Amino acid sequence: MQQQDFRTKIGSTVFGVRATALVVKDNCLLVIEDEDGYYTIGGAIQINEATEDAVVREVKEELGVISKVGKLAFVVENRFEQAGVHYHNIEFHYLVDLLEDAPLVMQEEAKQLPCQWIPLNQLHTVPLKPVFLKTALPEWDGKLRHIHLEE
Repeated sequence: MQQQDFRTKIGSTVFGVRATALVVKDNCLLVIEDEDGYYTIGGAIQINEATEDAVVREVKEELGVISKVGKLAFVVENRFEQAGVHYHNIEFHYLVDLLEDAPLVMQEEAKQLPCQWIPLNQLHTVPLKPVFLKTALPEWDGKLRHIHLEE
């Protein structure tokens, strides 16, 4: 039986709860490169799943490696539109340590995408999503931040 996640669609809006891994090593962020930009690893949490457990699961599903969750850095209320669909996500962004070397390919079902390490001081030069990470992550002071985003 497939596990149900915290996503629902009402009209043209998708509501969801998402857990994201901020994998930082040697002052570089591990990102996935897709046709329209760079993304962090993560996805919707499942019903009855803690956000920390969701991050570990997503890293294992997407990278095939074991990880350890660190500090919760950002809680984000993110509203945006993509391909004609409106999204309203509540996102938990955790610092994550990989306990194995990261592959440079993300595998999600049949989809494979390249991964790369981008220096934190160069995040502002790439089309990173969500955009707030370009400045918030390099400037992060170790304290939990609550961020509201709206396109």
